[in-house]
Amino acid sequence: MSPDLIWVESAGFPAPGVSHNKAEIKANLFDVLERDWAVFRYTLDVLIDGGEFVVGFGTYRGTHRVTQKNFEARAAHVWHVRDNLIDSFEQFADTEVIQRAAAEDPDKATVSS
Repeated sequence: MSPDLIWVESAGFPAPGVSHNKAEIKANLFDVLERDWAVFRYTLDVLIDGGEFVVGFGTYRGTHRVTQKNFEARAAHVWHVRDNLIDSFEQFADTEVIQRAAAEDPDKATVSS
């Protein structure tokens, strides 16, 4: 990864926001997912090599620790590669589906864009 990395998780995702290095990605994303979700995984279906841009399409699946609700949500990941290093990542996901799994009352799930 580039030292100038910008890693963006979608608003509405369980761990939204921007990280700038491996330690921040672990703390801001993976530690949060591990804490709140019994299962949270991404299965890559298609990877498109567009040169400096690489796009992956796949599906998130998971089970929330508290609600025990399962979800399945489609997502796209876009990486930008410069000098053979990933210098940016941006995630696009159906976050409403994920939020509904985390909400004890699905009608009160917070959905943000």
